[in-house]
Amino acid sequence: MPETSTALLKQKLRGAVLSRLKALLDETRARYSADLRTRLAPLLSGDTPLNICLFAPLAHEVDLMPLLKDHPQHRYHFPLCLPGRKLAFHLVRNPVEDLEPGVLGILAPKPALPLLAPEAADLIIVPGVAFTKDGNRLGYGGGYYDRYLPLCRQASLVSTAFPEQMQDTLPHDIHDCTIPLILTASKG
Repeated sequence: MPETSTALLKQKLRGAVLSRLKALLDETRARYSADLRTRLAPLLSGDTPLNICLFAPLAHEVDLMPLLKDHPQHRYHFPLCLPGRKLAFHLVRNPVEDLEPGVLGILAPKPALPLLAPEAADLIIVPGVAFTKDGNRLGYGGGYYDRYLPLCRQASLVSTAFPEQMQDTLPHDIHDCTIPLILTASKG
């Protein structure tokens, strides 16, 4: 399939899934997010501090911010978008003080905060618009994570998803990273 056809399919699917996500009731998003934090807990339950890459959610995304209080033994790093569609992850100890509006108004760490070397990441929770059960991911279209993840050779990768984000198939390019573990919230 030509690159432009794949790009158009991705764009259409992205728009359809985002519309579904934005239509969810706040209570439904909160319930799904709580369920996903519970599903993530076994990965975070150890006493050994991990370098965890997390993200500040947009209004329609999974809210994983309570993990910082629920699992304080870990070090949480948040993405900062850089020129050239690159990412850098910086240590965030206090989200209220350490995060500020960044690209597209997404909360991002202040650049002066300690930088995480990609090879030092232990667990990366990767955001996305849509996912398949076999680990294909449709992001927001910037390619930031697809450029960053190959640098993190030691990290475990996981994504969290609302049921509305799960698809049977997704258009997939050779540079699109696969996520080995997709945790999906229960509708019940």
